[in-house]
Amino acid sequence: MIEPHLQLLSRRDCCLCEEAKPILERLAEQGLCSWGTVNVDQDKSLLVKYGMHVPVLMMDGKELFRHRVVEEELKSTLVGLKDE
Repeated sequence: MIEPHLQLLSRRDCCLCEEAKPILERLAEQGLCSWGTVNVDQDKSLLVKYGMHVPVLMMDGKELFRHRVVEEELKSTLVGLKDE
């Protein structure tokens, strides 16, 4: 199975965004996902949609988390996908 790719919608100087990045790094190191960031300030439609409501973690266009990424919940979801 191909590992899922996650997108972290974030912005500069966002402490919650900075908290989410090490979580994603750990899960990627475990081979559960790949991930990248998208700065909402550089995309007008994302800025209008999410504004200050970041971070938002997306997978396949679906919002998984908003504001806080909960590591154990995310890991459980990713492990479940791997088992399918």
